[in-house]
Amino acid sequence: MPPSAKSIREDLARAKAAYAKNEDLRAVQLVVAALRGFVSVKLPGTDRMTIESQLREALANLSKLERVLRYAPNGIPYAKGSEHKLHASLGALAQKIEEDINRESLDAMRERKLRIDHAIIKGGKLLADGNLLEAQRNFRAAVAEYVDEKGLFPLIASKLIEAGHFKASLEYVKRAVEEAPDNARAHDFLLTVAAKTEDWPLAERILLEAGQKGVGHPLLDQTLAQVEARLGNWAEAQNAARRAVAADARLGDAARVLAAAEKQLAGGGAPSN
Repeated sequence: MPPSAKSIREDLARAKAAYAKNEDLRAVQLVVAALRGFVSVKLPGTDRMTIESQLREALANLSKLERVLRYAPNGIPYAKGSEHKLHASLGALAQKIEEDINRESLDAMRERKLRIDHAIIKGGKLLADGNLLEAQRNFRAAVAEYVDEKGLFPLIASKLIEAGHFKASLEYVKRAVEEAPDNARAHDFLLTVAAKTEDWPLAERILLEAGQKGVGHPLLDQTLAQVEARLGNWAEAQNAARRAVAADARLGDAARVLAAAEKQLAGGGAPSN
């Protein structure tokens, strides 16, 4: 769709809104888009005057932005008739700002990952020294930095399980199951902790809550089938095992639970709790 006085005014209005939200890059990009339209169409005098007024306001706003002032310390004045040149220079400025933001985002991500690594290493050392309380503080500090490092929760859980702190590991095992239901280690850890603490109802609750949150994976159903079998809930075990096997016929543990559940139910075995 070719630019028009309306589309140019809309771009400048969006630029004003972006400025109000401190969205530096978007504000500059929208002014660039408005200038691109402005130099490519011939506008009636009244429309041209209105848009020139909006451009002056937009450039005055851009001149207050910190990222803009890095490259244009004296601001960006509007000179009538220089729109082609202004469009080119603002386009180059938008590219520089985008590069800065991407670089800052990458640096921030690296720093965040370093903080996670530091907290995990320190927590591991404290755990080895028998200081569970301080180790947990560091592990939770690492979790507070979590964005998408799905291996974080199984990693912390494994350290606590290896140290014999099964109950303490549960908060991380729970998150591991929720964040990475396809991670077989997370399910192994849940079964290990449930066996060590003899708290199969809690394991059941963790799995059911994960399902209620929309977490779905055949491994989740397989583990649920195993837990329900340990609780003697054979009908529930059968249902979960069937779902798991239907989704992935290679899941041997689910197949074994399914066979056991069918035998129990057919023979009038232990009733469902």
